[in-house]
Amino acid sequence: MKSTVYIIFLCLANFSFILNDKPNIEKAPVTFQSTLDSSQVPKAYELFSFADSVIGVHGYKQAVDMLLRYESSYSDPMEKSMFNQVMMTYLSYAGDIKGALQYEAQLSSKKQPESYSFAENFVIEPANAVIKKRSADRQVVMFNEAHHRPHHRAFIRALLKDFYDLGFRTLFVEAYFENQDPQLNERGYPIQNTGTYTREPAFGEMLREAKKLGFTIAAYDNDTAACESTEPFVCANQREKVSADNLFNFMKNNPKAKILVAAGYAHIVKKSDDGWIKMAEQFKNVSGIDPLSIDLVGMSERFTGDQENKFYSSANKQFKIITPSIILDKNTQDAFLANYRQEQIDLQVVFPRTKYTNGYADWLATGYQKEITVNLSETNYKAGDLFQVYIKSELDAEQKQAVPILQFPLSGQKQQKLMLPAHYTYQIMVDHGTSKTNVEVGVK
Repeated sequence: MKSTVYIIFLCLANFSFILNDKPNIEKAPVTFQSTLDSSQVPKAYELFSFADSVIGVHGYKQAVDMLLRYESSYSDPMEKSMFNQVMMTYLSYAGDIKGALQYEAQLSSKKQPESYSFAENFVIEPANAVIKKRSADRQVVMFNEAHHRPHHRAFIRALLKDFYDLGFRTLFVEAYFENQDPQLNERGYPIQNTGTYTREPAFGEMLREAKKLGFTIAAYDNDTAACESTEPFVCANQREKVSADNLFNFMKNNPKAKILVAAGYAHIVKKSDDGWIKMAEQFKNVSGIDPLSIDLVGMSERFTGDQENKFYSSANKQFKIITPSIILDKNTQDAFLANYRQEQIDLQVVFPRTKYTNGYADWLATGYQKEITVNLSETNYKAGDLFQVYIKSELDAEQKQAVPILQFPLSGQKQQKLMLPAHYTYQIMVDHGTSKTNVEVGVK
């Protein structure tokens, strides 16, 4: 676990910028007791495992509430930084996008007042069209993500149909652990034990969509060898090598295969500037295959505008970014890359700032057609309680192991509108932290 957290810290260090309505029927809440001993303060990195165990028994809201009880316990800068990373992760699981970005903001100081102006030869193009065109003749395409930003997973999910049409059939996911959940591909949807980050709703929906289209989901990040070295980058490079070798071995056994790889942060960088030799570079060296590396991290919003890098701020000002876009030199067709060189990354997506159209992030509904309206006027809840949407068949089969398709904190609304995939029946719940309420609704 310590080596895994060390890698998380390295990654973040590199992130520099980095229905017909029916009356609702409220069922009796189910209550439970917390077993937390607040007199014992764990190391901050241990909170990852702690929060996972709480989610599996008590749910997402209780996990966040319990984590918050520890916030004042960490004064050491490294421990405080790790606690912030924990909060970023679990607030993103809960659909609290603003909350996750607020904790992210504590990891770095406000930017220096800088300005930047794109030259006239730069234009923007829709990211999905550019990526589809440039992936057509590639055998391996790699995306990265920030682990606390569901927007990146929702973006990849929306591209999966295009990739399937191009002949891609295997999706390798850093966060999936096959030994924990060997039935994922047969079952077709994630559960709480599937892996790290896969319990976040947008990640889970990315996996569901992949299976629905016909992809095989595969693991590649399974370094199980102990590494006790204190030398810089030794343990990091070991993990990168195992990942690269796993991908290479798959390609050796399937020489005509076309694969997608969803990784975190810097793992998709193809040329290092230091001793940390990333997975993509090691894969390229051992396989001879040049992957198309697509950065989703460097040009994303921050909690406040004065924490955004000058390139992102300028792109939004000059180009009025309203949909994920790629900035191209219209003469050379080279992509503009903030903080990367052409030999490191091929494309970089610029994301628009989030709008909260129906109380939750608008990008979570990309491509969905089923409209659901939920009347909450008869449901007692407090601001911050989680509005949860489960696929009913999954909830019936998995109970506490089920991963919601959507959830976000409520803020006083009495009627909630949703846009969801059309091919499921849903169960709505409100997670109060110490209890849950089921809400039955009609669906158009």
